[in-house]
Amino acid sequence: METICSAQKPVLSILGKAKPSEQGYRLLKYCVQESVDGGVLLFNVLTREMLFLTDEEFARWMENDYLKAHWFVVPENLDEKKYADMVKWVLHSNAKKPSAITTYTILTTTDCNARCFYCFEKDRSRIPMSEETAHKTAVYIQKHCGRKPVSLVWFGGEPLYNWNAMDIICKDLCQAGIEFYSRIATNGYLFDQEAVIKAKEVWNMQNVQITLDGTEAVYNRSKRYIYREGSPYQTVMGNIERLLDAGIRVIIRLNMDLYNAADLMTLVDELAERFAEKKGLTIYAQHIFDAETPMANFRTESQWQERFEAIYRLRAKIDSYGLDIFRGIRKKLKLNSCIADGEDAVLIAPTGEIGLCDQYSDSDFIGHIDHEEFDQSVVKSWKERISEIPECANCVIYPDCVKLKKCPVNSVCYRQHREEKNWQLRRAMLQEYQRWQWNSQADDSDELFC
Repeated sequence: METICSAQKPVLSILGKAKPSEQGYRLLKYCVQESVDGGVLLFNVLTREMLFLTDEEFARWMENDYLKAHWFVVPENLDEKKYADMVKWVLHSNAKKPSAITTYTILTTTDCNARCFYCFEKDRSRIPMSEETAHKTAVYIQKHCGRKPVSLVWFGGEPLYNWNAMDIICKDLCQAGIEFYSRIATNGYLFDQEAVIKAKEVWNMQNVQITLDGTEAVYNRSKRYIYREGSPYQTVMGNIERLLDAGIRVIIRLNMDLYNAADLMTLVDELAERFAEKKGLTIYAQHIFDAETPMANFRTESQWQERFEAIYRLRAKIDSYGLDIFRGIRKKLKLNSCIADGEDAVLIAPTGEIGLCDQYSDSDFIGHIDHEEFDQSVVKSWKERISEIPECANCVIYPDCVKLKKCPVNSVCYRQHREEKNWQLRRAMLQEYQRWQWNSQADDSDELFC
């Protein structure tokens, strides 16, 4: 038996010493099994521990004292949901409130050079951040970051449509001695050579996420750029190459709807061939919906089944080229959903208003960079979670699940959603195991030269 990921010690402490059982034993409901060559991976969603057992060891799991002591094997009559609730309550109660705001999602503009049919912002006002607001934003960050390193996330609209605001904020932070790095969500069209130089020398950009909707004809039709000359697809592909050549990591998000599912399979082939010799490219696929059809309302059995089958094929294609994002196993239980119910991150709109979700760039603000106080009623509303459903009782990911009532994407739960989360978890287990194998092989190679 090998330990791939260690247990979260506070969780084991809260659970306490396992008690013997006279009624027999079974595997914990939150224990996920994944077969690999020569054995089985066991991941405990509650404690975050992952083990590798040989086939022979797994065949005798009920006799394994370590598995009992570490809550993989539990008494037959155990109510593990009760224990999971207790663990999450204690962790929440003991969690230290962040002393500073260290992540800032900044909308440099709500304007954009594309007119995507699925854009959730398409009917909103198109407002650029002024130079005055950009300077004030930098001051606000200086006041509230606690002199800690800062993560800047450029968002929009199309953030590069107003890169002057990015320049001002980054230069002001640099002059103030604030350490920062940044990343951006962009369509990539404006990432010419000048922008790449700024990304390296001014914005300290670590990675760039670019959305692609298909091969050339599909992409150009879907994005509907305001420009009339040339092919936007070729422009963006050239810019991706420029970024990779500069050593900036590029993450390509494939937006999949049923209309473009087959075309995206071809696109992955094109990307793999064109950038085969480049380092720093990763790809992931995500569902996309028409802006008029929220994800929460698009969940009939047949629609979801077709969608998930298509996206699994697409992800398998990405994986076959080794271009998928490495995620691995998170080492701690998830206590909050995102920046919306966390306390160390905010969104700053072009007007200087402060929010908690990039999907709400025109409403539900909690404050303004000109003032210190937050509207606590709005802050509290973002922490409200959806009510439990009967399926929670036996859901394998229940200990690690956080769903917010106000979330426009993740406020409902349905079978296909749970299946996808389970798929993602098993993929993370395999990735973590592969990393462990690689590290073990590297250690063995080092010993040869001792």
